[in-house]
Amino acid sequence: MEKEFITINERETAVKIQNTRVNAVRMKDIVKKGVRVYKDGKIGISGAVGEVPDEVLIENAVQNLDAGISYPYELSGNLKDHRDYGKNRVSGDQLLECAEGILEKLRTEYSDFDFSESMLTREISWQMKNTRGLDLEYRDSYITLGLILKERKSANVIDGFLQYYGRNFDLDKFWAFNSELLEAYRNEVSLPEGDTLLVFTFEFHELLRFLSRSLNGEIYATGGSIFSNKMGEKLFNEKITIEQNMSPIYRAEPFFDMEGVVLENDRYTLIEKGRLVNVYTDKRTAAIYNLPHTGAASGDYDGMPSLTRAPVRFAVDSDDIKAALGGKMAILVAVSSGGDFTADGSFAAPVQVGFLFDGEHIIGKLPQFSIRSHLYKMLGEDYIGTFESKHFYLGDGTLLQGYYMTVAR
Repeated sequence: MEKEFITINERETAVKIQNTRVNAVRMKDIVKKGVRVYKDGKIGISGAVGEVPDEVLIENAVQNLDAGISYPYELSGNLKDHRDYGKNRVSGDQLLECAEGILEKLRTEYSDFDFSESMLTREISWQMKNTRGLDLEYRDSYITLGLILKERKSANVIDGFLQYYGRNFDLDKFWAFNSELLEAYRNEVSLPEGDTLLVFTFEFHELLRFLSRSLNGEIYATGGSIFSNKMGEKLFNEKITIEQNMSPIYRAEPFFDMEGVVLENDRYTLIEKGRLVNVYTDKRTAAIYNLPHTGAASGDYDGMPSLTRAPVRFAVDSDDIKAALGGKMAILVAVSSGGDFTADGSFAAPVQVGFLFDGEHIIGKLPQFSIRSHLYKMLGEDYIGTFESKHFYLGDGTLLQGYYMTVAR
């Protein structure tokens, strides 16, 4: 009988903010433990929150073998890989001092806005070990700042955000960007002329969510993906490369999947130069549908490995945003809620907050509008590029992406 252990430790200090003042400081320290046992092609699982002895969890997992859950796949093993991405740890006192300084400046210089929500520091570790010689460890420490912005003159509940995620918070860079952003809120401007305009987005969640679902190996193989039966076809602009990217540099999650698989260079190419070359899979999906195994198992620490999502990421393919604009002004989407893709790839969304953007600087705040396009147009003939976010201090690995879209006033 083989045994596998997953241990997660999370320590967090959160400064809660209300009305641009510290409202509370909260701390939590959580341990989660999961155990899997494997015997005769079956798997038994148990888990608990807290320092429960391994022997108790093993006993429970062995009892759960009686459920007869099939797992006839080779276990990952014979690999040791320990990584620490968070060597510049921030104490709770340092965090509170930093938050107080930011809030004081916001109250003094930007009293026409109100800010709430939180700033936190989190230390996490994931360990995954088994009796086949697997020994993986991921450690990290980072700061997350997420402030809801409300203009005092506005009737809206939310008018925007100040945000940051990363491991090396630079206060000067934070203010260089956010001072420009807040000044732009005070400068109301008109939309550029025309119905088809250059639109730039940060972390286009609806697009990434749609692509993640469409590149799911099981959904693809069973005909439920917009890409089904298109393996090898050119779908998008030849500049575009999309990867299953497991690197913690861009996301505060382990570099291994929930079956203990570590990818070479932490990535697996799914779309290469616009062409569909792979879909992502776990061990089960790869075996059932005869697809390459890409190490994309997800799931809870105390649950069955499954294929629900994978971190898909565009590779940077462009460098100079201002040159790409060719002297034109663009729209920068800041807050868009209520939009989505349909199954056939059509997209539409209202934009509650957008800014006029010249490729380097945010000029002013635009009136509300809506955008629409189609997946194959956005990432095809209307695609501008994926850029590193050099001018916008939002955190580690943030990307800025541009397309032509239809804009309705």
